[in-house]
Amino acid sequence: MMHPPPLAESLRPTLSLLEHLTGHARKLWDRELKRWREVQKAHLIFWGPPGCGKTTLALLLCESQREYSSRQLSAVRDGIGEIKKAIDALPEGGILFIDEIHRLTRPQQDLLLPTLESGRCWLLAATTENPAAVMSPALLSRVRTQRVHPPSNEEIVTLLNHALDLRTGAHHLQLQTDQNCRSLSEIVPTLAERTNGDVRLALNILEGLIHCEDTQSQDDLLSGQLSAWTGKSHYDYASAMIKSMRGSDPDAALFYAYAALESGEDANFLLRRCIIFASEDVGNADPAALRIALDCADAFERVGMPEGRYAIAQAVCYLSSTVKSNRLLRALQNVGQWWSQSSADQTLPAPPAHLIMRGHEKYRYPHDFPRSFVREQYLPDSIEKMRRTSGPAYLPSEEGAESRLRDRLASLWNK
Repeated sequence: MMHPPPLAESLRPTLSLLEHLTGHARKLWDRELKRWREVQKAHLIFWGPPGCGKTTLALLLCESQREYSSRQLSAVRDGIGEIKKAIDALPEGGILFIDEIHRLTRPQQDLLLPTLESGRCWLLAATTENPAAVMSPALLSRVRTQRVHPPSNEEIVTLLNHALDLRTGAHHLQLQTDQNCRSLSEIVPTLAERTNGDVRLALNILEGLIHCEDTQSQDDLLSGQLSAWTGKSHYDYASAMIKSMRGSDPDAALFYAYAALESGEDANFLLRRCIIFASEDVGNADPAALRIALDCADAFERVGMPEGRYAIAQAVCYLSSTVKSNRLLRALQNVGQWWSQSSADQTLPAPPAHLIMRGHEKYRYPHDFPRSFVREQYLPDSIEKMRRTSGPAYLPSEEGAESRLRDRLASLWNK
């Protein structure tokens, strides 16, 4: 007995089934991509959240150019060696599609430049990350980027109902939810809302519900498992990693980093969070933290996966173990409040006369004085009054190297 193909596969749009293409992806196909198909091609990167139609659009473009060969690769599975082989095998005018292209390191991306320059074949790519943050500048200057937005809940509801039409009797399948018996068609609006615009996820869960044989499995799909599958996990694991680093638990932080990578997280995203953490949560208590975070990010760019995991582990474990200080964060918040209060009357506070270019003759050069310091007012008068009331914006902690800064400032300003 032959089983029907998965719903997500049955409803994947093709040129003969364009009615399955919905949302913003359909608008792009009918308008912006019409020029690509009929007038002028370009190297093109689609970017947007999971399940919004990026890969589908790329495959449709490949299908629309039947006279040219095309190859589909994934940066998760295929390295630069496989990409080079695919390029060599393509004839003039062929199309190379690379899914999850942000998984290539920047040096690996730059290896594509000769192909982009020659125009011998066309590059199509898809990524869930903003290309400006994850693609090399050299590559970005040679491609067009196209944002793909997720479809609305109403558009997903229409597609899910169409999916139910493909499964005989599925509309009336009864589910046990919250002690109430509801038909599957009644669940569709909730399913569309909770999958946050991810069409593939919505179809996969719908198919899971159709084939569930017990109410416990149905409840799992509609509650805990559904939550675990959504894009929210992308931020939950990162949040757990950061909070564990802040709590000085390297084991927990490394566990969440590892789990995120195994679940498909972009390593560069985790490394960017480490760089931010090095300033926000460690700061001047350990000035080496930022350098280590940057060095680990650079090492990963040079090595890539899987060995690049060692650099991620080094950054996560060091930042978890070192001394912490959030005084830079507090300082920014404090001066932000000063700025908000002083600019309430829409008047820009003027610097003291001896600090501006015209008042250079009144300026006392600190290096001409002992300890390279001279007591002077550097803030505008209005802001200086706020500081005298609230205290300094930046007050170094007693942790690590920051304690030395605290002592020096206290001795200079007699605070």
